[in-house]
Amino acid sequence: MFSATLADPKVLKDSIDTIAALIDEGTLRIKPEGLELIAADRAMVAMVDWKLSSSAFENWNCDKPHSVGLNLLNLLTVLKRAGPDDKITLKLNETENRFEITLTGDSLRKFAVPLLELGGEEAPNVSAFEFAANAEVSADVLAAGIDDAAVIADSVTVELEPSSLKMWAEGDSSKTELKLDKGSIALTSVNAPGPAKSRYPLDYLKKALKAGKLASRASLKLSNDYPMRLDFIGDKVKLGFIIAPRVAEE
Repeated sequence: MFSATLADPKVLKDSIDTIAALIDEGTLRIKPEGLELIAADRAMVAMVDWKLSSSAFENWNCDKPHSVGLNLLNLLTVLKRAGPDDKITLKLNETENRFEITLTGDSLRKFAVPLLELGGEEAPNVSAFEFAANAEVSADVLAAGIDDAAVIADSVTVELEPSSLKMWAEGDSSKTELKLDKGSIALTSVNAPGPAKSRYPLDYLKKALKAGKLASRASLKLSNDYPMRLDFIGDKVKLGFIIAPRVAEE
């Protein structure tokens, strides 16, 4: 069996809100150590790697691992009904093949979403990537740079150098650029043996940057013409993304 109660609904709501912008359905893995969801979007442009520790819950009861197929948009619709002072209780009802959510505050409200048969596919291997460079950057500053780039184009080039991070986008006659120097408040660390850069689709990056609600800083990893990994690590939650590069037009 599985049941758990979360006193603060924000971390769960913000997590699923961000994930559901990219992934419409996925397999939630319930483990003694917490919740986990690893899935790719239908276009195979982005992968999501989410973990919420059992220590984030005030009550956690998980007798064995479970894999639960869910429509994440349906789940999000229910979670958004929770007020800031509500407690959320999650329960797996295997007898009736549904995932139950109870909201407890001034009243007690119960919801249930059906379990999906998603074929029991293996989760994408998010640990198979090797990156040449990495940096830790302010999530707000990174999001602002992404928003600036979206004014100009539909993709952005991100470059890590030994002492800086640069992002730029170019249109027909327009250009925007953001540069952060190592040691600044916005760029607390950068490790790059040499320049490493790739171009990425802005629509996916904008959705991933919603995870800035979970953590104030982001870890960024990339190589030349290679996927990017973005991680947002909070106190008891981790939300990571792997985003494929934009192939250069011939």
